Parts: sequence; structure tokens; C-alpha cells
Amino acid sequence: MMEKRDSGLSIAVGFVMILLVIAMIIGMWAVVGVPEQIRDAEEYHAIKVTNAFLDYKIAVDSQRTPELTGSKVSMLIPAASAYADGALFMEEGVGTLRVDVDGTPYSTTEISRLYATFGTTNTRIGYEAGGVYRNDYGHAAWVTPPSLTIENSDPNVYVNMVVPKMQGSFAVGSSEGIPVDTGLISVITPVDISTNQMIVITYTADEQWDANLWNTFFSETELKYLNAGVDIVNDFDLSANTTWLEISPSAGGDIYLNVITPAYIVDVRGS
Repeated sequence: MMEKRDSGLSIAVGFVMILLVIAMIIGMWAVVGVPEQIRDAEEYHAIKVTNAFLDYKIAVDSQRTPELTGSKVSMLIPAASAYADGALFMEEGVGTLRVDVDGTPYSTTEISRLYATFGTTNTRIGYEAGGVYRNDYGHAAWVTPPSLTIENSDPNVYVNMVVPKMQGSFAVGSSEGIPVDTGLISVITPVDISTNQMIVITYTADEQWDANLWNTFFSETELKYLNAGVDIVNDFDLSANTTWLEISPSAGGDIYLNVITPAYIVDVRGS
């Protein structure tokens, strides 16, 4: 009789041990495997959102180039992910871009931002001043920067900029994609301005990460055009969230400034 009881006890203990092992495996998967799977899914989704904003940029640019005033493009921004709802924001006046020629103000543009937030990684991807950026936990980088080119046609140099002005303000949450309409209101015809002194392009941001983002853009522009027949200097005032780019002739000739300013209105379809 004792042997039968011992045998039954051994089976019970063995069964409990198996359950404990299974529970440990499930626990390890919940602690390690699930978060990793979520991160992978969110990263894949971030690529989808980035591609959507790149498509948005191409669509908006295609309105400006032939000056299709009154036209409208509709894009679907996949803000929501498989694991969490997302949101789409349109904010006006997130920064100010100012252009001075020989110390005299030439133009001032209030910069707006269309961006999506989603998932659990605190990631923002958006469109600002004609460029597409990605911001992870306050550390941002350009996917494709705003448009600023310098062309050397000895002895003259041509500085060309496209500075979109976007109107609209909204915040929309969704568990699916969010449709956005963008209409071209006008394209301000640029007037060439020449100088043999200096052009200063200054950006002042509301948020430090945005100022850092533009400072990177200006710094890369400085490196890109070191041998473009101009003296070009980038600087940054961290305390004021301000960064600027100084462009002046290297020797002789003039700098011609050409700033194109298309104006758009942005809205959520059906709102």
C-alpha cells in the first residue's frame, strides 16, 4: 500500500513541476519575447508612416511645380499601429524662418508641422517646411531635409529656397488610417534679389529638438557647399533655440536670392 501512495505522490509532484516549467516559459516570453515583438512591429509600422509622409511630400511638391492653384491632394496617413491607436496633428507657428539680406529683413515665414504619433515607442514622424523628419524620444533627424540649394555660375552664385506656408490646426485620433486633404492656395512668384555682401537665414524654434534638427540641416548645408564659390558659416544659440546660416561671396560677383513660397491649407477629410 505504501508503494502505491508513493507512486501517486510522484505523479502529482511531476505534474506540478511540468506546470511550473510551462509557467516559467510563458513568463519569460511575456517579459522578453512580447516586448521585442512589439518593438519589431512598431519599427515596421514606423517605416510605413515614413513612406506615407514621403509620398505626401511628393504629392504636395507636384502641386507647386506646375502652380496648380486650387488643386487638392488626398493622402491616407496610417497613424494607428497593430498594437495601439495613433493620432495626427497639424500645428501652426512651431517656428519662424527669417531671411535677411545685407542686414535688412527680406522675408519671415511662420513654419507649421503635420505629424503622426503612434504606438508605444514615443515616435513622431512628420512634414515640416518641405522636409520629412523622424523624432524618437526628442532626438530628431531629417529623412529628407527642406529645400535649400546653392548654384555657382562664376562669378555669380544663386541661392534657391522653397519655404511652404501651411494653414490648419487639428488633432485627430484613430484606430485606422487618417485621410488628409491638402490644397494649394497660391505660389508667391519669387523676385531675384542680388547682393555682394551677405544673406543670413535664421530659424527660431519653439522646441529645442526642432532647433537642433534645423541646426543639423544648416550644418550639412555648410559642408555640402564648402566649394560652391561662397563663404558659408553655420552657428547656433542653444539658449534661444535659434540657428542660422550666413552666406557671402568668396571673391567678386553677386549672390542672387530666390525664395519660392507656396501656401497650402491642410484639413482632415470630412471634418
